[in-house]
Amino acid sequence: MLDETMQMKFSQVPELSGCFLLALEGDLDSFNAQDLIKFVQNMFEKEGLVHLVADFSKLRYINSTGLGAILRISKMLLSKKGSFGIVGPNENVFEVIEIVGANRLLKIYETKEEALASLKS
Repeated sequence: MLDETMQMKFSQVPELSGCFLLALEGDLDSFNAQDLIKFVQNMFEKEGLVHLVADFSKLRYINSTGLGAILRISKMLLSKKGSFGIVGPNENVFEVIEIVGANRLLKIYETKEEALASLKS
């Protein structure tokens, strides 16, 4: 599974078909980015994942490799007419996202409720 520097909790959002919540805790970096991509691809192929909301509220750190993985996941879902949103990144994580301009490519929300509401509209 994933490197011990990061834990994941994955759950389906019952009221939205094909929508899942992914809570990341710890560090997303070169050691586990590829595992995260493989995990999401597997959920896409086997579980019918279409919309993904990633809860970053407990993600301590992300580096460029981790951010690359997030962008790849976003691109994969968008290419299949799905959606991808990020919830609650801390200042350090948001700064990395912003420095490379990925905040213009990713949808970032303050709360899970806000992210889920955007999928319903």
